[in-house]
Amino acid sequence: MFKEQIKQLIIPLLLLCAPTIAFAGAVEGYAAVEKGDYETAYNEFTELASEGDTNAMIQIGLWYHQGKVLRQSYKRAMDWYIGAFSRGNGDAYNNIGVLYRDGLGVEQNRSISYALFLVTHLRGLGTQSTQHRANKNLRREAVETTMDQRALAVCFTEPYLEAFVMSRGKLRGVPERYLPTEKQPRIRDNDLLWLPNEQQAMNIECPPPWD
Repeated sequence: MFKEQIKQLIIPLLLLCAPTIAFAGAVEGYAAVEKGDYETAYNEFTELASEGDTNAMIQIGLWYHQGKVLRQSYKRAMDWYIGAFSRGNGDAYNNIGVLYRDGLGVEQNRSISYALFLVTHLRGLGTQSTQHRANKNLRREAVETTMDQRALAVCFTEPYLEAFVMSRGKLRGVPERYLPTEKQPRIRDNDLLWLPNEQQAMNIECPPPWD
């Protein structure tokens, strides 16, 4: 079941986007998983990741996250997700959002998780499958979070969100360089992300220092 889910997640991406060599490496990696040869699988995907293949980074991160191929380690999962996140990979945004939502390896932060799922959705990051997962997570957050948590999330700027993630949640306070400006709007004020009627419906007062 797990292996089939992983294939459904990654292989379509490789078929559409990856070079032939990378695809061959991934196929060999999955074949090794089928045989229970996890060392070979890990080596195949780490080689692809070392060449900048973000899908391979996500795959290794998932193995650490779920603990079904590699020994579970949320810290190491985050290591691999961040590598893909820094390259704009939508699955990295979504998966890191899950870690912050559930407080796995990091201090739980529902505003950060909501913002990550929301940006993934609004920017159309990743594949159709990525979007499906991000939208499902957004619906869950709408039920489980408070209005204040969601309001704070849309008041962040994207550079702040990125800096928070890259710091592994250790960013303290809000450095001035991440505060809203005309060229660096809050998520709620970014005209490129919202339809006009969506923005009009957001009667949100941003708390300091986002106001």
